[in-house]
Amino acid sequence: MNNKTTALINLVFLITVSPAWATTFAFNTIKPYDRYLWQRPKKTGEMQIGTYFTHTFKERAVWCDNTKICNILQLYACNQNALAMVRGFDPSSEIGQFAAQLANVPDNGIRGHLIPSGSFHMSETALSAQYWLPHSFCIGLYMPIIHMTLNNVCWRDLTEDITPEDWLTKQLLTDDLSRTVCNLGGPSLGGWHATGIGDISLIGKFQRDFPQSKPILTNVQIAAHLGISLPTGKRANEDLLFSLPLGYDGAPGILFGGALELTWKNHFVGGVELYLTQLIGNSRLRRIKTYCDQTDFLLLAKTNAHIDWGFIQRYRLYLGARDIMRGLSLDLAYQFQKQGDSLYSLMGNSYITSITNSAEQLKFWTLHYFMLDLTYNFGYDQYSDRLLSPALTLLYQHAFKGRRALLLDKWGFALSLNF
Repeated sequence: MNNKTTALINLVFLITVSPAWATTFAFNTIKPYDRYLWQRPKKTGEMQIGTYFTHTFKERAVWCDNTKICNILQLYACNQNALAMVRGFDPSSEIGQFAAQLANVPDNGIRGHLIPSGSFHMSETALSAQYWLPHSFCIGLYMPIIHMTLNNVCWRDLTEDITPEDWLTKQLLTDDLSRTVCNLGGPSLGGWHATGIGDISLIGKFQRDFPQSKPILTNVQIAAHLGISLPTGKRANEDLLFSLPLGYDGAPGILFGGALELTWKNHFVGGVELYLTQLIGNSRLRRIKTYCDQTDFLLLAKTNAHIDWGFIQRYRLYLGARDIMRGLSLDLAYQFQKQGDSLYSLMGNSYITSITNSAEQLKFWTLHYFMLDLTYNFGYDQYSDRLLSPALTLLYQHAFKGRRALLLDKWGFALSLNF
């Protein structure tokens, strides 16, 4: 066993035994195993080390209607319903008794409704390694690191100040919404920040070129991958507003897919990549709906629930030019991502499953975005046996369409080292 293999095994050991923080979400995170982040290997026994950094700007959300662009905190509804928040509970419970004081207050569409808004930002980096084995096989370990922030949170009360019902709603609910929700066992309605490792992936890859003796088509490359995603990322905090996990929310996953790339005239490429993820369901305390009109950010009930995750699929179509100026390459890509409906199974008879599964956050989501990558390979003019061959990639992503998704434009860079 050579030193490179030993180093990779040690890295696998150190990361997989590190302490792990015990909902997937609809936005375009960078996946450190994606092909565009890595140089092509030159020989068997080659080790590759990779990292990247990206930061979001122009963050916004899109509704389920595929057209309405809105603030991040209006993703699932244009406003949140505080009157519905306290309904659907046992009349003898604390929340049920509180709701009895509002039993004769009708919901006219604005009474007890509030519009939330806030600012969301995310930065990503990673530490990753790949080792190329004989016969075009590769084993890789990928550890993302993520920082998220939600701040500038504001709740604008739509309740009028005209009728006794309005006054009672303000007094009991909306005048001090944060304290009321907290006293009833709901989530904190302010901002938060989270930093940590995401879900670590261990993946085996196959990638082989098939040169073609044709005047235009000069190479065909096929690739496939199979691996696992380990639940090392911090889970969503059910007691925080709009809390997002740093991975797949404690769910292990099976990663698989493939790619086909064509090369024309030795410099122009086009291809398609397919990335599929099947998450394994897990159980824990989760916030759920207890009443059909409740909105996703004002949920008071928490119960043990098992989730069956929707299937995740991602497709990347790209065109590019390789070595157009002595080591300079350019790719323009379109990427589509989708997750199917997820379903809760409740462990008990206290709540109605059909109401629980009507939550918007459990329904399918889609995301479309363009990607522009500009890469310079510093080892282009070097001999193939050079000990170190670095490549730098500048990244830009523009999310332009989706359903129930966050549209996060990003800039950043990636660095890979072959040795």
